[in-house]
Amino acid sequence: MGAGLRRIGALALLVSAAACYRSSPTPSPIQPVLPRIPRDAPRFEIDSVTDSTATFRVQEIRWLRAGMQSYVIDPHQRDALVARMRIVRSDSLTATALITSQVGRVKTEHFVLVLEPHRPWWKARTFWWGSVIGAALGASIVALL
Repeated sequence: MGAGLRRIGALALLVSAAACYRSSPTPSPIQPVLPRIPRDAPRFEIDSVTDSTATFRVQEIRWLRAGMQSYVIDPHQRDALVARMRIVRSDSLTATALITSQVGRVKTEHFVLVLEPHRPWWKARTFWWGSVIGAALGASIVALL
């Protein structure tokens, strides 16, 4: 029985490790790898713009914190990057961000993109799915033996 439990544990460990593995993209020799802003990042409408700050509505987002980096894009130019900003203040309704670098003038027609913070591996859904599937496969293999 001890060897069977070791097999189950080893199989569950392998399946959960395989579920968490993320390969890094290999750069193409022809095209340089540029950092990209994910298209599924939450978009926020800009309410007001001053010379150095922009204020936008956060729409019940709880993970938004001061110090996070955000991006201003122009939807009319196929989501072209207009500026980078750092959030300096955030409450339940609005957030204010300091413009740290810009390519063009920030306007109220633009949108703010904020990347969600990275979640730890134990909070990732793929880890737990891999653990459940690994445990089920291990149990079925032991049952067949």
